[in-house]
Amino acid sequence: MHRLALFLGAAFLLVSLVAAQHAQTGQMVYEDHNNQWFEGPSGTVEISADGQWALFSRWGRAQRLVSLKTEAADPERLKSGLDSVQNAAFCGSGLARYGQRGSANGWFLSSSASAPVEGIPADAVLQCSSDASIVAFYRSGAADQGIWAGHPGDFKNYEIPGHVIGMAFSPKGDVLYGLGFRADGASSLLRINLATGALTTVATDLDASPLSSSIAVSADGTKLYLALAGPGAPNNEQRHQPDAPRWLKIYELDPATGSRRRVIQSANQDNFSPRIVSGDLYWVRNSVHSSIAILPAQGGEAKELADGFLPMWSPDGHKISYVFGGWRRADWGLDLDTAVVKLDAEGKRVSGPDILISGYHEDFPAAWSPDGRWIAYHSHRAKTAVPEYGSPDSTDDVYLRLADDVHAPEIRLTDFGWETGPAYWSPDGHTLIFSSWVKGGQPGIDKVWTITLDPRTGQVLHTDPLPLPSEIRSAQWQAWSPNGKSIALEDNQGGANRSIWIVQSDGSHARKILEYKGTTYDGLSWTPDGKAIVYGGLAEEGMQLFMVARDGGKPRQLTHVAGNLMHPMLSPDGRWIACTRIVQSQQIWKGKP
Repeated sequence: MHRLALFLGAAFLLVSLVAAQHAQTGQMVYEDHNNQWFEGPSGTVEISADGQWALFSRWGRAQRLVSLKTEAADPERLKSGLDSVQNAAFCGSGLARYGQRGSANGWFLSSSASAPVEGIPADAVLQCSSDASIVAFYRSGAADQGIWAGHPGDFKNYEIPGHVIGMAFSPKGDVLYGLGFRADGASSLLRINLATGALTTVATDLDASPLSSSIAVSADGTKLYLALAGPGAPNNEQRHQPDAPRWLKIYELDPATGSRRRVIQSANQDNFSPRIVSGDLYWVRNSVHSSIAILPAQGGEAKELADGFLPMWSPDGHKISYVFGGWRRADWGLDLDTAVVKLDAEGKRVSGPDILISGYHEDFPAAWSPDGRWIAYHSHRAKTAVPEYGSPDSTDDVYLRLADDVHAPEIRLTDFGWETGPAYWSPDGHTLIFSSWVKGGQPGIDKVWTITLDPRTGQVLHTDPLPLPSEIRSAQWQAWSPNGKSIALEDNQGGANRSIWIVQSDGSHARKILEYKGTTYDGLSWTPDGKAIVYGGLAEEGMQLFMVARDGGKPRQLTHVAGNLMHPMLSPDGRWIACTRIVQSQQIWKGKP
């Protein structure tokens, strides 16, 4: 395992200052603030060929079509004659959409298309030549399936090493470039001659992100623009370091030689999705600030303690563990580790941050056992420096470790996790509760599990699913009541619809106490007297903290702060709420290449 420094040295600070100065070349033409957590930085943005429109998508679903002239979303233009739209992509001067019109379902390549095109799957990432006569697509996240390209309905498959993350047509439409992320963490760029079918390797050592990102081509076809973390081959060891300067920059690449030149960068921000429009370079920048904040339990000003998210209190109320590391698209999730800070009686930080949990891949915050002997946590633990979030050589489970010894061995408690959430101790210290998807089941549906163990040895006695009524769709967050007799659940009903349920510790006697709006894994926590629950919920455009009585009724808004507050955790003495505060946006910039 690696041991990391939380703060950058003077040399990196100097580099950051230079990068910040370089970032001022260009102008921001649009900013889209969002009120989510990890979902925000993961989204993709596509700029239209004329630079007038931006299409915001997330995980293969179109979210919004925005006019860069008026800065207004245009849902009618996005829908344009279809009964429903799930996905979209710019196609020539128009818009291709995956949706439904009457009984027909599929990809409609223009608003005037009478029927969908055969042979393009629902999960396709699609792109068209400038005149829309040739279509290319790949399947999002699919490894070793390559790119399909050709005239609509007559597609040929071209092999690209790894899973495809980007592609671009030449201005004349006779050449297609494809970028593939390989299993070793490096990416390969290939040139496809669409007339002959010949494939030529342009570069094999690119440090790209495993997340999808577009490629831009200059008007004369002699320059390519793509997002890379560095000019050379990637270092998988660095992918796991929270303070590694591996934010995406825009590079200009010569397709004849493979040589590259950095043209856009900014300190601690990703720059990606380039597009050339009338000689100008457009690109997208993620601006993200995430911190641990603390405020009085009855509401008030939120004061930041440290950069990070997902706080958890120690039993004595003098320490908070949390996750730190950036949402770097090139190293998505791999760089997340757990730190701890100490607080005095007035909620002021008096130490650290210090590393508490560090290893290859993602680590979630430490939950201390009631006696302080153990910490339990979720981790995507890997034995080696894996190159991406979904690497098969990593787990996704709950682990146990002695709390006061950072070198103590990790005890793996589960072997079935899939997008596992944080673990929480029952007040008697005998049971852990956590949520997880079910392997082989429906993604995005969280089930709740309990682990009963021997608190002296850490030995697992048995693991059981918590039986819940079918009305609870996806219990993505849970919290024990102070007496251990009840469990509060945050249920994701789909979209922005959330509800809070209280069940007995065995899952019986489920009772819904509140329906509200949320945007992510919003979080909830009991007050120490067990009379109320604090939760994160949507207030107009931002996430704020609310309190509701355990018997239901009208909730009370506790905060009215800038940014978004979520993941509340009450201190053991009930005086303080620790939470995640996030201020983030996706910005569209324009400048000269």
